[in-house]
Amino acid sequence: MKKLKKRRLPKRPPAPRRATSKPGFVRIISGSHRSRRLPILDAPGLRPTGDRSREILFNWLQPWLPGAQVLDAYAGTGALGLEAASRGAAKVVLVENNPRVEENLRGIINEMDFPNSEVVNNTALRFLDFCGEDWDLIFLDPPFSLDQLDEVSLKAAEKIRPGGFLYREYAEGNTPVAIPEPWELYRQKKVGQVILELWRKPHES
Repeated sequence: MKKLKKRRLPKRPPAPRRATSKPGFVRIISGSHRSRRLPILDAPGLRPTGDRSREILFNWLQPWLPGAQVLDAYAGTGALGLEAASRGAAKVVLVENNPRVEENLRGIINEMDFPNSEVVNNTALRFLDFCGEDWDLIFLDPPFSLDQLDEVSLKAAEKIRPGGFLYREYAEGNTPVAIPEPWELYRQKKVGQVILELWRKPHES
Protein backbone atom coordinates (compact mmCIF):
# COMPACT_ATOMS: atom_id res chain seq x y z
CA MET A 1 0.00 0.00 0.00
CA LYS A 2 1.39 3.35 -1.03
CA LYS A 3 2.16 5.72 1.83
CA LEU A 4 0.63 9.13 1.62
CA LYS A 5 3.08 11.99 1.83
CA LYS A 6 2.56 14.40 4.67
CA ARG A 7 1.24 17.65 3.46
CA ARG A 8 3.45 20.55 4.42
CA LEU A 9 1.68 23.47 5.91
CA PRO A 10 2.66 26.86 4.51
CA LYS A 11 5.08 28.82 6.65
CA ARG A 12 3.57 31.52 8.80
CA PRO A 13 4.54 34.98 7.67
CA PRO A 14 6.98 36.73 10.01
CA ALA A 15 5.47 39.05 12.60
CA PRO A 16 5.64 42.69 11.56
CA ARG A 17 8.50 44.60 13.11
CA ARG A 18 7.76 47.45 15.43
CA ALA A 19 8.40 50.83 13.91
CA THR A 20 11.69 52.33 15.03
CA SER A 21 13.46 55.63 14.48
CA LYS A 22 15.56 55.81 11.33
CA PRO A 23 19.17 54.78 12.11
CA GLY A 24 21.47 57.76 12.40
CA PHE A 25 18.91 60.08 13.94
CA VAL A 26 17.54 60.94 17.38
CA ARG A 27 14.12 62.55 17.73
CA ILE A 28 13.06 65.55 19.82
CA ILE A 29 10.38 64.12 22.11
CA SER A 30 8.11 67.07 22.89
CA GLY A 31 7.50 70.78 22.59
CA SER A 32 7.58 73.19 19.64
CA HIS A 33 9.95 70.95 17.63
CA ARG A 34 8.39 67.63 18.55
CA SER A 35 9.41 64.68 16.30
CA ARG A 36 12.09 66.69 14.47
CA ARG A 37 15.11 64.49 13.79
CA LEU A 38 18.67 65.36 14.82
CA PRO A 39 21.37 63.55 12.80
CA ILE A 40 23.96 61.46 14.65
CA LEU A 41 27.39 61.92 13.10
CA ASP A 42 30.07 59.24 13.20
CA ALA A 43 32.42 61.05 15.60
CA PRO A 44 34.64 59.78 18.45
CA GLY A 45 32.82 59.58 21.78
CA LEU A 46 29.49 60.77 20.36
CA ARG A 47 26.80 58.93 22.32
CA PRO A 48 23.37 60.58 22.35
CA THR A 49 21.20 60.10 25.42
CA GLY A 50 18.57 57.46 24.57
CA ASP A 51 14.86 58.18 24.15
CA ARG A 52 13.87 56.47 27.39
CA SER A 53 16.50 58.32 29.42
CA ARG A 54 15.49 61.67 27.92
CA GLU A 55 11.83 61.01 28.64
CA ILE A 56 12.65 60.31 32.28
CA LEU A 57 14.92 63.34 32.59
CA PHE A 58 12.52 65.81 30.99
CA ASN A 59 9.60 64.53 33.05
CA TRP A 60 11.70 65.49 36.07
CA LEU A 61 12.57 68.90 34.63
CA GLN A 62 9.40 69.99 32.82
CA PRO A 63 7.98 72.28 35.56
CA TRP A 64 11.22 74.34 35.61
CA LEU A 65 12.11 74.51 31.90
CA PRO A 66 9.96 77.40 30.63
CA GLY A 67 12.10 80.55 30.74
CA ALA A 68 15.23 78.72 31.94
CA GLN A 69 18.83 79.57 30.99
CA VAL A 70 20.38 76.24 29.93
CA LEU A 71 23.93 75.09 29.21
CA ASP A 72 24.58 71.81 27.36
CA ALA A 73 28.27 71.44 28.14
CA TYR A 74 28.94 68.35 25.96
CA ALA A 75 26.43 69.03 23.21
CA GLY A 76 27.16 66.28 20.65
CA THR A 77 23.91 65.74 18.74
CA GLY A 78 22.21 68.52 20.73
CA ALA A 79 19.61 66.02 21.96
CA LEU A 80 19.55 67.43 25.50
CA GLY A 81 19.98 71.14 24.83
CA LEU A 82 17.60 71.29 21.87
CA GLU A 83 14.99 69.23 23.73
CA ALA A 84 15.15 71.91 26.44
CA ALA A 85 14.82 74.63 23.79
CA SER A 86 11.81 72.85 22.27
CA ARG A 87 10.17 72.72 25.70
CA GLY A 88 10.39 76.43 26.40
CA ALA A 89 13.88 77.27 27.69
CA ALA A 90 14.58 80.96 27.16
CA LYS A 91 18.22 80.45 26.21
CA VAL A 92 20.30 77.38 25.37
CA VAL A 93 24.07 77.37 24.81
CA LEU A 94 25.55 74.21 23.27
CA VAL A 95 29.28 73.74 23.87
CA GLU A 96 31.10 71.47 21.40
CA ASN A 97 34.83 71.20 20.65
CA ASN A 98 34.70 68.86 17.62
CA PRO A 99 34.62 71.22 14.57
CA ARG A 100 32.57 68.84 12.39
CA VAL A 101 30.00 68.22 15.16
CA GLU A 102 29.89 71.94 15.91
CA GLU A 103 29.19 72.72 12.24
CA ASN A 104 26.40 70.12 12.24
CA LEU A 105 24.80 71.75 15.30
CA ARG A 106 24.92 75.19 13.69
CA GLY A 107 23.20 73.77 10.61
CA ILE A 108 20.46 72.19 12.75
CA ILE A 109 19.80 75.43 14.64
CA ASN A 110 19.53 77.44 11.41
CA GLU A 111 17.51 74.87 9.46
CA MET A 112 15.06 74.05 12.27
CA ASP A 113 14.80 77.64 13.53
CA PHE A 114 15.96 77.58 17.15
CA PRO A 115 16.31 81.35 17.75
CA ASN A 116 16.88 80.80 21.48
CA SER A 117 19.93 78.56 20.93
CA GLU A 118 23.59 79.12 20.05
CA VAL A 119 26.71 76.97 19.60
CA VAL A 120 30.11 77.69 21.15
CA ASN A 121 33.28 75.99 19.93
CA ASN A 122 35.10 75.14 23.16
CA THR A 123 35.66 72.41 25.71
CA ALA A 124 33.33 72.20 28.69
CA LEU A 125 36.14 72.86 31.19
CA ARG A 126 37.49 75.93 29.37
CA PHE A 127 34.01 77.35 28.81
CA LEU A 128 33.16 77.04 32.50
CA ASP A 129 36.48 78.65 33.46
CA PHE A 130 35.74 81.81 31.49
CA CYS A 131 31.95 81.92 31.40
CA GLY A 132 30.76 85.03 33.18
CA GLU A 133 27.10 84.10 33.63
CA ASP A 134 25.04 81.76 35.81
CA TRP A 135 22.58 79.11 34.67
CA ASP A 136 19.32 77.51 35.77
CA LEU A 137 20.30 74.10 34.34
CA ILE A 138 23.55 72.51 33.15
CA PHE A 139 23.72 69.18 31.32
CA LEU A 140 26.89 67.11 31.81
CA ASP A 141 26.96 64.07 29.54
CA PRO A 142 30.60 63.64 28.49
CA PRO A 143 31.92 60.67 26.49
CA PHE A 144 32.34 57.75 28.88
CA SER A 145 36.02 57.48 27.86
CA LEU A 146 36.66 61.08 28.92
CA ASP A 147 37.63 61.08 32.60
CA GLN A 148 36.42 64.59 33.43
CA LEU A 149 33.15 64.23 35.29
CA ASP A 150 34.55 64.91 38.78
CA GLU A 151 36.33 68.11 37.77
CA VAL A 152 33.62 69.46 35.49
CA SER A 153 30.86 68.70 38.03
CA LEU A 154 32.48 70.88 40.68
CA LYS A 155 33.10 73.72 38.21
CA ALA A 156 29.55 73.55 36.86
CA ALA A 157 28.09 73.58 40.40
CA GLU A 158 29.63 77.03 40.91
CA LYS A 159 27.80 78.39 37.88
CA ILE A 160 24.24 77.45 38.81
CA ARG A 161 21.76 79.81 40.44
CA PRO A 162 19.97 78.90 43.69
CA GLY A 163 17.05 76.63 42.83
CA GLY A 164 18.85 75.42 39.69
CA PHE A 165 19.77 71.93 38.50
CA LEU A 166 22.83 69.95 37.42
CA TYR A 167 22.31 66.80 35.34
CA ARG A 168 24.95 64.06 35.07
CA GLU A 169 24.99 60.87 33.02
CA TYR A 170 27.63 58.17 33.39
CA ALA A 171 28.30 54.46 33.03
CA GLU A 172 27.39 52.17 35.91
CA GLY A 173 30.43 51.51 38.10
CA ASN A 174 32.09 54.87 37.37
CA THR A 175 30.40 56.88 40.12
CA PRO A 176 31.69 60.47 40.13
CA VAL A 177 32.24 62.71 43.13
CA ALA A 178 29.14 63.85 45.02
CA ILE A 179 28.26 67.53 44.74
CA PRO A 180 29.03 69.15 48.13
CA GLU A 181 26.34 70.54 50.43
CA PRO A 182 24.07 72.44 50.24
CA TRP A 183 23.44 70.57 46.96
CA GLU A 184 20.87 67.75 47.11
CA LEU A 185 20.51 64.65 44.93
CA TYR A 186 17.03 65.42 43.59
CA ARG A 187 16.52 62.35 41.36
CA GLN A 188 18.52 59.27 40.34
CA LYS A 189 17.71 56.34 38.07
CA LYS A 190 19.51 53.46 36.39
CA VAL A 191 18.57 52.86 32.74
CA GLY A 192 20.34 49.83 31.34
CA GLN A 193 24.02 50.30 32.21
CA VAL A 194 23.72 54.09 32.53
CA ILE A 195 23.06 56.21 35.64
CA LEU A 196 21.02 59.41 35.40
CA GLU A 197 21.47 61.93 38.21
CA LEU A 198 19.74 65.25 38.76
CA TRP A 199 21.16 67.47 41.51
CA ARG A 200 19.49 70.61 42.84
CA LYS A 201 20.93 73.69 44.49
CA PRO A 202 18.53 74.86 47.24
CA HIS A 203 17.31 78.44 47.36
CA GLU A 204 19.27 80.59 49.77
CA SER A 205 17.59 80.80 53.16
